[in-house]
Amino acid sequence: MDTVKSATAGSPSLLRRVNSAAVLRVVRQGKAVSRAEIARLTGLSVPTVNGVVEDLLLAGYLQEDIAQHGDRARRRGPRPRLVHFRANVGHVLGLDIGANKVLAIVSDLDGEATGSDRRTVAAAADANEVLEVAAAAVRAALRRAKVSANELLSAAVGTPGVVELPMGRVTLAPQLPGWEGLPLADRVAQWLGRPVLAVNEVHLSLLAERWRGAIQGVDDALYVQVGIGIGAGILMGKQLYRGSTGAAGEIGYLPLINCAALLPQGVGQFEYSAGGRAFARLGSRAAAGPHGSVLRELAGGDPASVDAAMVFSAASRGDPTAGRILNKIVGRLARGIAAAVALLNPAVVVVGGGLSQAGDMLLAPLEDKVRGLVPMPPRFVLSALGDEAVALGAVRAALDTVDDNLLALAREAL
Repeated sequence: MDTVKSATAGSPSLLRRVNSAAVLRVVRQGKAVSRAEIARLTGLSVPTVNGVVEDLLLAGYLQEDIAQHGDRARRRGPRPRLVHFRANVGHVLGLDIGANKVLAIVSDLDGEATGSDRRTVAAAADANEVLEVAAAAVRAALRRAKVSANELLSAAVGTPGVVELPMGRVTLAPQLPGWEGLPLADRVAQWLGRPVLAVNEVHLSLLAERWRGAIQGVDDALYVQVGIGIGAGILMGKQLYRGSTGAAGEIGYLPLINCAALLPQGVGQFEYSAGGRAFARLGSRAAAGPHGSVLRELAGGDPASVDAAMVFSAASRGDPTAGRILNKIVGRLARGIAAAVALLNPAVVVVGGGLSQAGDMLLAPLEDKVRGLVPMPPRFVLSALGDEAVALGAVRAALDTVDDNLLALAREAL
């Protein structure tokens, strides 16, 4: 009896779909395989595999060609026919709506981009204006991919803030005016005419790094985005952990730093004390003092203009004032990350976000300080995908949705 069939006795239609999923998982691995290999890898009988493959060939998901001599060792007898997945049979959309930019990527079912569009978002733009920019980017990306919205099999959108599960409503997003309470998934779905998955941007960055970035093959990791704010994505046993309401990883709210200041609404103690705001605040204060000449020079004479990049630049010149600021804030950052590491025990910590552009000036001291605070220190790496990570993570999430739906076989193609 077939291995997969025996686990799903009942509806013939269900059995056919489960068997189809098993075959697709094998063929989706990337290399062309024979029907006999599919049977061996799935545990299905050869007749069952033959039936599923014929259905999938008819539906357009697979293609079968005679093996060339280079495909495998030459042997006597007829050359086998090899089956491979047709990635261009469908497309998905990944959309990143950020505080200052929008990036839309359309890809085939292998995740290869076929069209994209990037646009800037005005700092004072309200929610409707941001959505208009995003809609225009989506239309342009679809046009370049030569795909219509109704041809998409799945779509996902990334956004700053907490995205409530499962509705896709944004519940906390201080970076985008008027964004809180927005039914983001529904708004984007109106453009496309199909359901859309909305996910926190840091969570998507983590998915992207595991798919094509710095932690490929890693099963347990922590992604820390350090910019104006601080957020995290958690990978546990190969799976993204989103929490009961989608708010897992909001480490910017960790109450680890003695912060007596009146915090801006929606800003946590940890991110206020250890994120980009802290560099700008301490840097501006130092630039206005007697030992802030290097920082003042970098700021064009205006201490209020000092930002994190200037602090790192001054420190790289050997400026002791900037060096002290860097050491102080990195120490604070290490305390928060060490708390997450002690709880989660990740194998790797990925550092992304705007401050990660400082490279080893941030990473090396941060890893060293965390190493001194936890019993089982992880390896630290920088994000490999930069500001494309969110959109790529959205593509990956959309592809996962397609796979979970058996590559849209619910369209009654089979």
